[in-house]
Amino acid sequence: MSDASSKLALAADFYNRYPGEKVTFYLRFSVPDAQGAKLQFAMPEVLEVEEYELPDGIPLALPRVIKIERDLIVVIPLEKYFSVGETYEIVARAKINTFSINQYLLTEARLLDEAGRTLALESLQIAVHGKAKYLQNLPEMYESDDFTSRFLMLFESFWKPISTQIGQMDTYFDPAITPPEFLPWLASWIGLPVEESLPVERLRAMIKQAILLFQYRGTAQALKTYLEIYTNGQVSILEQRADNFVLGKCDQLGENIALGLDNHPDFVRIRLQIPFDELERAEYSKEMYLRKIDELIQRMVPAHTRFEIEGVFDAQNV
Repeated sequence: MSDASSKLALAADFYNRYPGEKVTFYLRFSVPDAQGAKLQFAMPEVLEVEEYELPDGIPLALPRVIKIERDLIVVIPLEKYFSVGETYEIVARAKINTFSINQYLLTEARLLDEAGRTLALESLQIAVHGKAKYLQNLPEMYESDDFTSRFLMLFESFWKPISTQIGQMDTYFDPAITPPEFLPWLASWIGLPVEESLPVERLRAMIKQAILLFQYRGTAQALKTYLEIYTNGQVSILEQRADNFVLGKCDQLGENIALGLDNHPDFVRIRLQIPFDELERAEYSKEMYLRKIDELIQRMVPAHTRFEIEGVFDAQNV
């Protein structure tokens, strides 16, 4: 964040409006250590301020409105009611009273010292559409019909959020930028077992690795990747594949034969080193957490595979 934006920020709830609609401005600022400091908010006179929201303890009569040519300037002195270095927020709601022409309304917020020097400056533009865009789909005779234009504006206002959503539809299928509430839905499309309680960054990483997890499903690589993302820890997997050695005419030692009776084919030993704060995040005891891991592993390994879990909760591995 730049030094200027840390001192002063200006935003609006809408950046595209029609005549007669309202727009809300949000100002956030830190009071500078300067003699006679003040906040100045300038806007075209076609913006009619209807309401202020000031911090607690600040009188509503404090803002002064000055008209200079075609601009309105709201001035708020910062010396008496504000503390140096503290951050405050102010909300201003205004109505747009413009003609039926397309135009941009420039608004500026400044922090000034006693001599009028600018300490910080932020600005934005509100695009005002004087006529309904849907008029271009009607015969030319309706171009000058104000009633039809305003009537169509109603539909444009209703449909604009939906049109915007449709225009950005591709972003809902990208796990890196899709809204958090869509992550479980996206995972359900590919049958990936996830929990909504997981941190958002882990859900994104898990769905992003879905191709690898399904391409190598049932292998140690896929299981290790899945568990490391799920636990945010370290995972090691030891596979045992060889059969026990049994004396007989045709038996001989090799890579698929092992001495001893403790060897079990298709047996996997899984060791997890998990950050201790995982228990607090999941609100589980150690036994409950490992039981959950057991259920997840059963979904990820072949049905004939047996496994054993060894879980270590390490306070240092955070």
